[in-house]
Amino acid sequence: MTVHKRIKEQLTIRLDPIDMDKLRRKAKDEGISLAEAGRGFLKIGMEAEKGEEYRAFLEPVIAGILNRHMVARDNRLALLLVRNYLVAEQNRGLTTYIASRQADMTPDILNDILDHTFQEAKKKLIRRSPELEELIREVKSWVIEEERAPWKNGKGRA
Repeated sequence: MTVHKRIKEQLTIRLDPIDMDKLRRKAKDEGISLAEAGRGFLKIGMEAEKGEEYRAFLEPVIAGILNRHMVARDNRLALLLVRNYLVAEQNRGLTTYIASRQADMTPDILNDILDHTFQEAKKKLIRRSPELEELIREVKSWVIEEERAPWKNGKGRA
């Protein structure tokens, strides 16, 4: 039974003259009464309000999606950093051992070499050479490619 569609309730509102003029023009253009035009605008406004209600849910959904992707990227970068750290420490240990075993090597000379190479490594870390920039671009490309791979291969969400 659709009684609610036949019985109408009256609403009296006051509008700014500019809004009232828009409403009159719309009613005239559409060939409908002022009440019908007003009812149409009110319905449109009420429908727009429904969209506002959903906006409150949209932010957490988007945040969740971004969080999943950031966690996946962080995991890949952490793996890369750990691998790099292990290789660097192993290389450092082997190099220090080999240098210390040289015939004319004294503890003072070895310490001077280690201090000097450490200072040079710090300088290179801070300076961004064109070669380093190219490597950075390559690693970024690799990380982005890895991030997109599950979507391309149809494996689902990361």
